[in-house]
Amino acid sequence: MPPNAKELKNPVPANAATLADARATYVQYCAKCHGVNGDGKRPPGSMYSYTTQPTNFTNARLMDAMNDGEIFWKMTNGRKPMPSFKNRLTDEQRWELVNLIRVLAHPRSTPAPAQ
Repeated sequence: MPPNAKELKNPVPANAATLADARATYVQYCAKCHGVNGDGKRPPGSMYSYTTQPTNFTNARLMDAMNDGEIFWKMTNGRKPMPSFKNRLTDEQRWELVNLIRVLAHPRSTPAPAQ
């Protein structure tokens, strides 16, 4: 990972609307490998098979060891067996997913729904 990845700042606020968008994206693109709850456990019936265990987004210590820019860079560029999402998801969708990953690691930090 290039050193400047750590300098990337998340321009997307973590709020109920952006997290709802991220959850929909997560279900479509991420859950089949990273698990429905982000725990890195393949969902029942998943046809995906891999030798590398997917990242457990619920592991707060692991997720806190990376800043938002690093997570965004990894999602953007991929690393086998995970594909690159640069051309599959917009920058905004990937930043929204970074926010969701933070919530998966720290569920009590979920923003309250907008009134």
